[in-house]
Amino acid sequence: MTAIYASVVIFAILGFKAVSNVKSCEKDNEELLAQSHGLATTVAMGDHLNITGLRDCSLDRELDAAAEGTGLAFIVFTQAIVELPGAPFWAIIFFMMLLSLGIGSQIGILEGMLCTIFDIEIFKRVSKQYITATVCIICFFVGIIFTTGAGEYWLSMFDSFAGTIGLVVVAMMEMISVVYVYGHEKFTKDIQDMTGYKPGIYWQVTWRFLAPIIMAVILVSSVVSMVIKHPTYQAWSREEGDTVATPYPTWVLGIAISMILAGILPIPIVFLLRRYQILKMDINIHEGSIRRIDTTVSTKEMITDVDEQLTSPDGPCLTATNTLKNKFTIGDFEV
Repeated sequence: MTAIYASVVIFAILGFKAVSNVKSCEKDNEELLAQSHGLATTVAMGDHLNITGLRDCSLDRELDAAAEGTGLAFIVFTQAIVELPGAPFWAIIFFMMLLSLGIGSQIGILEGMLCTIFDIEIFKRVSKQYITATVCIICFFVGIIFTTGAGEYWLSMFDSFAGTIGLVVVAMMEMISVVYVYGHEKFTKDIQDMTGYKPGIYWQVTWRFLAPIIMAVILVSSVVSMVIKHPTYQAWSREEGDTVATPYPTWVLGIAISMILAGILPIPIVFLLRRYQILKMDINIHEGSIRRIDTTVSTKEMITDVDEQLTSPDGPCLTATNTLKNKFTIGDFEV
């Protein structure tokens, strides 16, 4: 929901900036025409642009010329906000929004990484504070490359490769495993058991047909586009005084491919490890078990000790021994 609200603000400011640039361009052309008195009548209308230095004031061109990456936030938006009435107020609001989006994304990414690490058997005896600190320090040193002189180019490369093809492959594999391997009927029943509502025909069609087809088309088109057209990035040209499209060097493409494979290869590797039980530390997925886990970053216990007495609001004090008499089942396991 936050991303939706942010996108409304972003596209609104981009449109405002493009319209403002077009009006400024037209005003400059009017001043140039007012100063041009000696044009010959035999000069073709199309040559007036070259003779007088008039610019092509096109809204489509202004929208296409919008900056990307950090330039979008710190160049285009800054210029647009300056032209708004009460610019300091809108500037503070806008950059506070960027700060909140960044902090929210950072918390979500770290939670996903740390919860996965906490579930690994070899890290369960290590204190969560040490694991969290180690992960944060590693991420800090990785982020240093974005603060160097070439940080903008590194950021562009990560944005172009790290979260595109690899993310689409992971999402498509997750969709296939849930809908076709686990079964959409079981998945629908699970949702109904947990929420009390059964997903309608729209969700059934989307999960079974639309989403896999759309993801497959996006994946194939992205790979074909990368093969046919050599990946490029916008590099600053001192001679031209503008950014020009420059092909990525071979060694940079090697790093980009490594980032893509780093997100894809764990899928077949873990499948083979679990299917053939190659590593002894890997548990047997065919042996079901229910265990109390503590996989959050917080150091506060999620579940109280089983020896603690449980007090019922309408009845006498209950102990953990009495509660064990009332057994129930979760799936195929009895608790």
